[in-house]
Amino acid sequence: MLIYDIHSHLGKTSSGDENSPEKLVNDLKAYGIQKVGISSLSGISTREQNDLVYRAMKSFPDIIKGYAFINPKAPDAIDEVNRCLGDYKMDGIKFHSWKHGYYPDNTPALNDILAEVEKYGVHVQTHVGTAPFSTPYTWAEYARRFPGIDFLFTHIGYYEFGLSTIEAVKDLKNVWVETSGQMDVEVLLRAIEVLGPQRVCFGTDWPYKPVNIEVEKFYELNIPEEKLEYIFHKNAEHLWRLETRA
Repeated sequence: MLIYDIHSHLGKTSSGDENSPEKLVNDLKAYGIQKVGISSLSGISTREQNDLVYRAMKSFPDIIKGYAFINPKAPDAIDEVNRCLGDYKMDGIKFHSWKHGYYPDNTPALNDILAEVEKYGVHVQTHVGTAPFSTPYTWAEYARRFPGIDFLFTHIGYYEFGLSTIEAVKDLKNVWVETSGQMDVEVLLRAIEVLGPQRVCFGTDWPYKPVNIEVEKFYELNIPEEKLEYIFHKNAEHLWRLETRA
């Protein structure tokens, strides 16, 4: 079965560990993962982080999909959106309100930024699950405000907001959830049951999570193959717009 990792990273980790596009691709390939979407959370300058991702995209164009990491507090945030989505043809936008230290519901610049993103038709990933900056409720409000944008809430809310993330987005058809780091069996099974496998996406959060565990947990849960197809690759194909580019 095809396996696509919709949520991983590149660049030096917060603990100072180095990595490379080659290591990323080889590590994932060892577990049968054929494509991966990445953003860089390494450093202060989003321009440098996004350039790192673009170089990786150019090195592995058939494997790596790139996301622009955007800080809505930066004065050049919209320029960076246009540079990455327009010039670099990246495949999505990444917001991480915990890393950048802002409350989404008190960051009005997000409205103009998302309006610009919407013009490109790509999906938006948000880190969800780290209080107080990254609760699902505030990002759900932006999903309501921008129904024309597909959103991906990573980690299904992590440890604090698993079930409440599912509750927050169950009626928002433009929101998908991503599974990396989520080890609560009840949360994983309920996400598939309530949202349907068509709105649950596989990710590894490389290099922060063990790839083998992220893959094997679905087999341990005995998820039927017809549902795994959506989780492992069909939903990523949709969010990456691979159907329209084929």
